[in-house]
Amino acid sequence: MKKLIFVLFTILAFSSCKKEPKTVYVSYKITETSAYTPTYIVSYTLADGTTKTIGGLTANKWISEKITAVEIGKYLSLSVEGNGGGIYEMFIYVNGTLDSRRDAGDGHGAQTLNTQIQY
Repeated sequence: MKKLIFVLFTILAFSSCKKEPKTVYVSYKITETSAYTPTYIVSYTLADGTTKTIGGLTANKWISEKITAVEIGKYLSLSVEGNGGGIYEMFIYVNGTLDSRRDAGDGHGAQTLNTQIQY
């Protein structure tokens, strides 16, 4: 009888534990590879699903801050829009590993790279 009570108590204790959703960290990168110095705007998804936009960039390379606590299943987006003949490489990294990559260029409106966290 004591074993049965212990087993039932153990099952009850573990089944009532709240499971935290598994999360990852994400970072974004854009490399501008043309011979020009275009001005461009970057937009990207934050952990809470909102979008952050940074404009007036002219650097050859832009890297976002590390975005922590991004839940599994979340959709992410990175976009770039520029003028001045820019050619861009767009990257999304999940837990420090390349998840998605795309080439983009000026004159086509905003160029977007999307992914869904599946780790």
